[in-house]
Amino acid sequence: MQEFNFITAQETYRALYYQLPKVLFTSPLYKDMSNDSKIAYAMLQDRCEASIENNWIDEQNRIFFIFTRAELMDILGCKENKISKIKKELKSKNLLFEQRTPPKKLPNGEWLNFPNRLYLGKLEVTAEDVFVHTKDKAKEPNSESGKNKPSKEPLKQKDSYGRGKNPLSNKKASNQFSFESGKKGDNLFYSSSTLDTNRHNIDTETDQLQNQVLLDNFVEIMKEDSINTFLPEKVLSLIKTFSNTYEEAQQTVTTIHNAKHKAEGLEKTVVVYEELESYGIDADKGLYMTLLKAYQKQKTEKVNNLQNLIFVYVKNWFIEKAIAAKLANEQKETFNELPTVNTEGSVAKF
Repeated sequence: MQEFNFITAQETYRALYYQLPKVLFTSPLYKDMSNDSKIAYAMLQDRCEASIENNWIDEQNRIFFIFTRAELMDILGCKENKISKIKKELKSKNLLFEQRTPPKKLPNGEWLNFPNRLYLGKLEVTAEDVFVHTKDKAKEPNSESGKNKPSKEPLKQKDSYGRGKNPLSNKKASNQFSFESGKKGDNLFYSSSTLDTNRHNIDTETDQLQNQVLLDNFVEIMKEDSINTFLPEKVLSLIKTFSNTYEEAQQTVTTIHNAKHKAEGLEKTVVVYEELESYGIDADKGLYMTLLKAYQKQKTEKVNNLQNLIFVYVKNWFIEKAIAAKLANEQKETFNELPTVNTEGSVAKF
């Protein structure tokens, strides 16, 4: 009798998989979604069991998740900007619903904020999706067509090889060697200083050409998923227009990110750029005009350090416009959550 084989914890863990619903890749509703969003949906769906264990079930028996932005970044292995893009895409497909949890006032007068509730939506599966799945599964290779049948005849060499058209003749090889030798011989007539100068010029021209190519494609490079920037295409195009080099354009992007981070630190809050629209802020236009004012000042006045100027302008915009709108919206929602008080007088009974 065969020896008993025990199942180990490592083997069990190795056999665990995330399930990616096939409809995400076949249905016209979801095919255009990014792979990041599809994977995020599968990973959140896998967390439903954890929600049940944590009793994250609302009054209508609906399962929800409670994750901070940092926890979502850790679970999905993404940075903040990509998390916002994933959530936005899932919401657009009705696969994610976010419900804000009102803050709670503490005895000391401070307000305690809670993470929003996240609800995962059901995938829409139509009769057409089922038909396509069944049709694909029923497809079999057609052996009669001969496409998949292995050939019984040995492979024949092409005529061009048989006639010797491609192999190099000894004569051609000899001429090629002579030509190479001649090239090396010509180099002997150049002095070392001339060679160094020429090489320096070539390297400089190459650097300039490479830098120009990078600058020409700056917007497309910055829009790549691997580069986490919240800046919209309109603002990136403005930066490209007023930058002389790719490095300068890249530095401006970094300066804007640093200005946002500084503003958040001063106001002790975090702003998600993609959510500013829900606070009644046209963030793209506001940031564009703020940056344009900095560039205009550089053209009309003497500016010692453009990056410092951009930093101050953008930081002030985030504090005075973006963060102010967010805080005002939170205060409004908090006020709406307060219980109403009956102001009508009661009639005394004698």
